[in-house]
Amino acid sequence: MINSQGRIMGRVSIIDILIILAVLALALGFVYRRAAPGLQDILRPDEQFYIVFEVNRIRSVIAADAIEVGDLMFRQHDTQPLGRIISIEKFPATDFMRRTDGSAIIAEMEDRYNLHITLESVGSITDSGFFVNGNDHIAASADVVIASNRVHFPLARVQFIGEELPE
Repeated sequence: MINSQGRIMGRVSIIDILIILAVLALALGFVYRRAAPGLQDILRPDEQFYIVFEVNRIRSVIAADAIEVGDLMFRQHDTQPLGRIISIEKFPATDFMRRTDGSAIIAEMEDRYNLHITLESVGSITDSGFFVNGNDHIAASADVVIASNRVHFPLARVQFIGEELPE
C-alpha cells in the first residue's frame, strides 16, 4: 500500500494527507467560532442578578460572626466570586422532635439558625439559565458548597435566582 517513496498507492504522500487534515481542522475551527455566537455571550458576563442561598442549622456563633454584608462568596475551590453579600436574614432553626409519648412536633433547635444569604452577582443570563464566572451554571434548588474568606458552608441550597430581588 505505501511504497518506498512514502506514497499511498503510488500517488499521495503521507505528508500531503497531514497537510490536508490540518487545513480541514483550521477550517472547521473557524466555522465553529462563527456559528456559535451564544458561547461568546456566556463568556462575557455583563448582567446583574441576585441569588438567595438557604443554609440550615448553623450554630449561633457562626451565624452571628462568620459572614457580613459586603463579603464575597465563592464556590468551593473557586477563585472567582459568585457574588457579594447584600443581605443576611437569620431565622431560628426548626426540626422534628420526638416527645416522650412517641409523637413528633416541629420545634425550634437550641443554638441553631437558618440563614438566607442574598448575593448580588454579575454574569450572563441566557435561555439556558444564569451563569457566573464564564460557564458556571447556577440553578434554583441546586445544592452548592459555598465559602467566604472566613467560613465554609458544605450545603447551601439556591432558594431564588433572578434579575429582581424577591418580595
